[in-house]
Amino acid sequence: MKKLISVIIASLFIGSVSFAETSIGIKISSANMEASGSHTTNSSSGGSGGAAVNASDEADFTVASFFIEKSTEVKGINLALGIDVIPFTAEVDKLGGGDGFDATVEVGNIMTAYIQPTFNAGGDVSLFLKAGVTSGDVDITNISRQATTAGTASTDGNTGKSLDGYMYGVGAQMNTSGGFVRLEGTVTDFDEISHTNSNGKVVKADSELTLISLSFGRTF
Repeated sequence: MKKLISVIIASLFIGSVSFAETSIGIKISSANMEASGSHTTNSSSGGSGGAAVNASDEADFTVASFFIEKSTEVKGINLALGIDVIPFTAEVDKLGGGDGFDATVEVGNIMTAYIQPTFNAGGDVSLFLKAGVTSGDVDITNISRQATTAGTASTDGNTGKSLDGYMYGVGAQMNTSGGFVRLEGTVTDFDEISHTNSNGKVVKADSELTLISLSFGRTF
């Protein structure tokens, strides 16, 4: 997925399409991340884990990002190709409970390449659709190791996984004398991630990220 995003970024600057305008801006987003998954219990001998345990959870947090777009007119529709980057790490949740897997979960380096057709709604207001691909990192730190009935504990330290998924959304834009303001909502459906610890415990999770965003930008 990251290779695909790199190709899209390159096309923004060296592609053969003749782009008429460039837009840049910043975005503040209220985020909700839902995850559902399962894990097996540890094995006392380091082999296969026990029966699966299912769980689900969600977390709310705030993130900031910046974006750059190149746009052109196609059959009367303004069509933009853009890249949105969250260069910071945000803490999503602290996991705790009776199963012994306590940890801090953070997401960061989230990058989305997207296509955005925009339709004039009259005056200075326009509506747009959005679809793209997203790649990011999830870091699991401050892990409390899980002891088994045999008295042994996993030797796992901090770990990280890649998140890849597909984004879609809608929004509205109002042009101002100094640029534009946007309000949009997007949903990113991430692929399943999996991790096996040193005692054979397998953790699997599916996650979905919902963003309600307010953007401020300028077009050149």
